[in-house]
Amino acid sequence: MAAVAPLTPQEAYYWSWTQFPALGYFDHPPLASYSIWLSTHLVGKSVFGVKLAAVLWSVGSNVLMARLVLDLFRDARLAFWSVLALNLTLLYEIFSVSPTPDAPLLFGWIGTIWALGRLTVTGQGRWWLVAGFFLGLACLGKYPGALLGPVVLAYVLLTPRLRHWLLRPEPWLGVGVAALVFSPVLIWNAQHDWVSLTFQSTRRLGEMGSRFKPRFFLVLIVTQALLITPYVFWISVRAAVAGGRAWLARQLGDGERLLWLSAVLPMALFVLASFRGNVKINWLVPVWWSLIVLGMRAVLAEPRRVRRLRAGLASAGAMMLGFLALSALPNLPLPDDLNTWSGWREGAAKVDQLETELRARGERSFVFSPNYKISALIWFYRQRPERTYAHDILGERALQFDMFPQPADGLKGATGLLVLSDQSQSDIDLDRQVKPLFEHVERVAEVDAGGARRIWIYRCTGYLGKAAARALPPNH
Repeated sequence: MAAVAPLTPQEAYYWSWTQFPALGYFDHPPLASYSIWLSTHLVGKSVFGVKLAAVLWSVGSNVLMARLVLDLFRDARLAFWSVLALNLTLLYEIFSVSPTPDAPLLFGWIGTIWALGRLTVTGQGRWWLVAGFFLGLACLGKYPGALLGPVVLAYVLLTPRLRHWLLRPEPWLGVGVAALVFSPVLIWNAQHDWVSLTFQSTRRLGEMGSRFKPRFFLVLIVTQALLITPYVFWISVRAAVAGGRAWLARQLGDGERLLWLSAVLPMALFVLASFRGNVKINWLVPVWWSLIVLGMRAVLAEPRRVRRLRAGLASAGAMMLGFLALSALPNLPLPDDLNTWSGWREGAAKVDQLETELRARGERSFVFSPNYKISALIWFYRQRPERTYAHDILGERALQFDMFPQPADGLKGATGLLVLSDQSQSDIDLDRQVKPLFEHVERVAEVDAGGARRIWIYRCTGYLGKAAARALPPNH
């Protein structure tokens, strides 16, 4: 899949971070970017090189999940069917080839639960240190890894034979290990006025409105059922409900309790959030895998349900293959900007050609767009070594693009090549947002990617500088 799937805007954005390695970044912790840096250095700058990072994380997650099932339940058949079901869902296959922060988050999450399982089975305190390492790794991948803290605490408190650990040093040493692994993010935030932690906390709270909005809950249910695929979604939800009943009846074993808590605590948070705002499809990535294990265990325990297992997973596989076929089709025309990948290689080639002509005439130049996703895609496909810019050129906040180093001589007086597309994220008022910042603006090229994407390039001469952009009226 990684060899044929197209590059998405978000993947290009995370790749752009690798051009300026740092201890942390504005949007998320750095682990996804570190892995992209490694994979592109292993196989070269290519779409496959970027996606290989996610493949490696996915392999690790699958191995840990299989090992966890074997350690807790000693059931190779359960391990096989659980891993197979996981890899036949759209949600987990998407993030198996998309190197977003969710890939290392999932690896660290499963690793933490695996270490707790080993602690439960062996009673050896060293597994607290392993759990701390994986918990720190999860947080170094994405901030929601911190939700593992309540999961771990709840599991210890609800498991009588583990409560004595709270009076021993090993769990607290594990917390220290987690903090040490996560320390690059803390150091970077301390050096940058805590912008990343503030951005993620205040933005998420700001997205949660004060009004009750049940439609977002319905959207969550529908999208997750499709992404997990209906059969796997059904057995997972049944497992969540059955686990709750077994816990109330005090019939939940230690292994089942660990997996159940790993899922239901973060799920409860996201479900509650869905009544106030839109919960993104990737937020539940850490949730479903453990319910899939519990759901598959229930299926394999009932012979009448085993007969439906192959048909259910076959339907999941058919949905996954259909998605793969659609995404692999070149220049696929889709409504509502759903095709995010077509045309950018051709657009970047045209930008390189125009910039080469400008440089040949002795003009200083730079490339920018009104959206960080477009800028990242153009940047990735360009053959020239220079970076691209985003809406920071227009005096607007541009996420990580604001944090990248600026040229020593500045851009004032240079010619900008503005890249726009027929996507809604490219909407811009040239007269009010662009022309006041340049001496002259004219369209110089158009690229048509087989009817799936149209790209326009404008030559904007005599940039007045970021000081002039910041001086524009608010909401310009």
